[in-house]
Amino acid sequence: MLLSGLLVATLFSVAQSETTSTDELEKFLLEAIQSNETYYDVDFGDSNEKPCDPFENEMPDYKKAGRRISETKCLEYIWEMENRDKEVQWGQRCRIYLISQIKKGVMPEFFFLINSPVIFGGRPASHGEFPHMGAIGWKSKSGSPEWLFKCGSTLISEKFALTAAHCSRLSLRQSPDVINSTPEIVRFGVENIADDEFNIHGNPIDVNIKNFINHPDYKSPMKYYDIAVIEFESPVQFKGNLHPACLWPYSDTSHLGTEAILTGWGYTEGGKHPTELQTAVVDIIDTPKCDSILEMFHNRNWGGFKENQMCAGKLVGGIDTCQGDSGGPLQVKVPLKTEGNIYQILGVTSFGIRCGQKNRPGIYTRVSSFIDWIEDKVWGHDTESTII
Repeated sequence: MLLSGLLVATLFSVAQSETTSTDELEKFLLEAIQSNETYYDVDFGDSNEKPCDPFENEMPDYKKAGRRISETKCLEYIWEMENRDKEVQWGQRCRIYLISQIKKGVMPEFFFLINSPVIFGGRPASHGEFPHMGAIGWKSKSGSPEWLFKCGSTLISEKFALTAAHCSRLSLRQSPDVINSTPEIVRFGVENIADDEFNIHGNPIDVNIKNFINHPDYKSPMKYYDIAVIEFESPVQFKGNLHPACLWPYSDTSHLGTEAILTGWGYTEGGKHPTELQTAVVDIIDTPKCDSILEMFHNRNWGGFKENQMCAGKLVGGIDTCQGDSGGPLQVKVPLKTEGNIYQILGVTSFGIRCGQKNRPGIYTRVSSFIDWIEDKVWGHDTESTII
């Protein structure tokens, strides 16, 4: 038997102590194991069950002739989310089993090294409802707060986010509160994007922007081809509160339902600019109907809907995107087999005519119209083997 070491002796003495409460024992056990660089598994004698075996699950190969790279990536993203849930459940099962053994005074007969995240701690406990949401930040002129967030974005891979092209540059005349016209970071991982010295609202993940790649046909101030991808200086690591969304690659959205979800940090009723992520459900509106409603607002920069745009909102008013929501997603929610959801991105928030007014729906860039361009910029090196 390899029963030596201060940790084992201490755990055994604690388990045998009649004066130690259940909560104290569990706390001590967790702290003792987590503070040690070596994590252990237990041989439970004649039992064939190994609750604390390392969790191993290999991702299937989702590449298939004729399948788009964005669809392949979506299947991988779904697998990763579900696998993380299974890993957490496996770790919890081991945790309960190990504690029950210690409480009964049953001690391991031999130990071996395993990967620490499997047993305790897995992924962060906080789960965002929209883990793909990112806030695009400009350096504040005043320095307090350090960053001003004036656009939204959607995480779509380890190194890229999707947003609107008009978010690539601000007019310093219209935005005198920022130092530069171009943004510098994207903030992920939190719903509340306010600067927070003590991380009360969670642990924000600020990613530096390497490139802001506008669609080549976008020409400001025109309201067409308003789509862009943001390349990060370094890749992000997916986890519970930071995970990409999927891109809807088809022009037909009819079988997804008649509603979609908006998310963003834009202005709310009363002219307030919240730091807390806002969400609302809106109707997907046929573009001919929408074009007729908004015909009076046609001008030299927007002469009406093109097939690469879509319309959504509440015609009765009261719900809409507004200033600061630009670049964020128009999305539908798809439940996963285990827990949680993954989102399919249908559109990118482009512009609107007065926020939340009756018969003033919002205009969105249709993602499916630009799926080839997005795939080429984000996964260009992978597309050759997966697209036919």
